[in-house]
Amino acid sequence: MTFGYYSFESLQRELERMLAAAFGAPTGVASITGVYPAVDVFDAGEQYVVTAELPGVRKDDVEIEVEDDTLTLRGERKVPPLDEKAAWHRRERPSGRFRRVVRLARLDSESAAAEFKDGVLTVRLPKAKEIRPRKVEIQVG
Repeated sequence: MTFGYYSFESLQRELERMLAAAFGAPTGVASITGVYPAVDVFDAGEQYVVTAELPGVRKDDVEIEVEDDTLTLRGERKVPPLDEKAAWHRRERPSGRFRRVVRLARLDSESAAAEFKDGVLTVRLPKAKEIRPRKVEIQVG
C-alpha cells in the first residue's frame, strides 16, 4: 500500500464527496470546490472565530445554530432564472441548499454573535467559562 501524495489526495476527495452527500452540500459542489461553504476556524483565546465564504447568498437565506460544542450553518444559494431564450454555456457556481457542521470545544451559545459582510459570514463563539484559559497564581509555601 502506498502512502504517497496522490493516494492521500484521492482519499481526501472521496471523503469530501461522501461528507457532502451525507450533510447536504449543493449538487456538484464537492467535485468542484470541496465541502461547501469553505470555512476557516481559529482560536482567539476566549473565543473561536469561524468565517464562511458565502458569495451570492443573502443574509436572510442563512441560518446559524449553536448548541453545546457544535456550530451549524444552513442556507440556500439561489440562482436567478434564465431568460426563456437563454441557455447555460457553463455553470460552475454551486446552487441549492447547504448544511455545514463545525464541532469545537464547549461553547457559550448565549453570547455567540455573527456578522455578514461582502459575502463572508463571521461567527464569534465564546468558549464556555469552564474551558477558558486562566492564569493560576503560584503560592509561596
